[in-house]
Amino acid sequence: MQSVIPRIERIDAEAESSSWLSSLTQGRGPAGLRAALLGRHPAFDPARLDRLAIVGAAGEGQRLAVICRTLGIAVAAIADDDPAKVGTPIAGVPVVATARLAELDRALPIVVASHRVLKAAERLRGQGFINVAPFALLQALDPARFSPHMFYDGWLEDLWQNRERYRALAARLTDDRSRSVLDAVLGFRQTLDPALLAPIVEWDLYHPAGLIGYGEDEIYVDGGSFDGDTIRLFIARVHGRFSRVLAFEPDPETFARLRANFAHDPRIEPINAGLHRRRDVLRFHNDASRGAIFQAEGAIEMPVVALDEVLAGDRVSFIKMNIEGAEVEALAGAAGAIRRWRPKLAISAYHRPSDLWRVAETVQALCPDYDLFLRQHDGGVIETVLYALPPSDTGRGERNRA
Repeated sequence: MQSVIPRIERIDAEAESSSWLSSLTQGRGPAGLRAALLGRHPAFDPARLDRLAIVGAAGEGQRLAVICRTLGIAVAAIADDDPAKVGTPIAGVPVVATARLAELDRALPIVVASHRVLKAAERLRGQGFINVAPFALLQALDPARFSPHMFYDGWLEDLWQNRERYRALAARLTDDRSRSVLDAVLGFRQTLDPALLAPIVEWDLYHPAGLIGYGEDEIYVDGGSFDGDTIRLFIARVHGRFSRVLAFEPDPETFARLRANFAHDPRIEPINAGLHRRRDVLRFHNDASRGAIFQAEGAIEMPVVALDEVLAGDRVSFIKMNIEGAEVEALAGAAGAIRRWRPKLAISAYHRPSDLWRVAETVQALCPDYDLFLRQHDGGVIETVLYALPPSDTGRGERNRA
């Protein structure tokens, strides 16, 4: 499906006056955005950075430690809350408990190697550390040396090149809350300051306050089911009253856990495939740090299928997709069901920088009259979700416009 900029005859005054959105129109370009970012975080200047500490010993913390060793940047400590990781060497540096950070100079640059950065940053700043930033900062400032995770690849370039699309998105969103979320997310992307997200985070994933109502015969499609964690949330929210769940999970080992977890309930149908535009077998790359993505050079083969083919005309009432950057393709593969049955949609909009506007444009092209809402469910780049609801399901949309 080709994405096009929606025609907007008049940009909403509230959207236009939004501070972080407006800053994108000031003619700075990617270089200007990068200079402004460095101005906010001078202690992390890649040209002068010679020592830092890392919080988080999972995939991205490990990768950053290796990069630092290659570049000659001393790692003063690698800290993690997981006792099982303590003592494990990473790039020659043993992991320590986070309590040991108290021994460090409070001016030392601290890199939070996690996509869930808000709570960690608040804790570190509360301990007196004055230079705290997500690992994405180094990747945005110097992508040549700190190769970006897929979530941040072309982060600043997307902001600049697609600023008009972000203005159009702000005008297209249904309620003021969504515009506030968009502005905070754009602010975070321009500053890498997670504190900007604190006022707008709703921690209850896929359950935005006042938006989604359920009937007693829901047919739920869970794209990216993992082991069934979001299915369990859905079942709790409908109090066990539903007709059918189609659970898509392409990874064989994870799928085995998913199937075992719901073997007792015939209403839940695990499907060992990912959602995409059409039935195929695609190559899948997984860098062990939530950077799993379909790529031609991927080492793992994964089956994918179009939702329309699986449903074969059957009804669906709610579609959730969190499928590692394949959301736009999977929406194309569900176009028939979306147009016919007008289901509620909850679609992740963060796996690539452009997903923030591209997912909304794709949904609008499918169903121009859907009400679009944006919500943020974690304190970082992840769990930005576009909710698209048919007007018949959103009398609440009118209530939330003010």
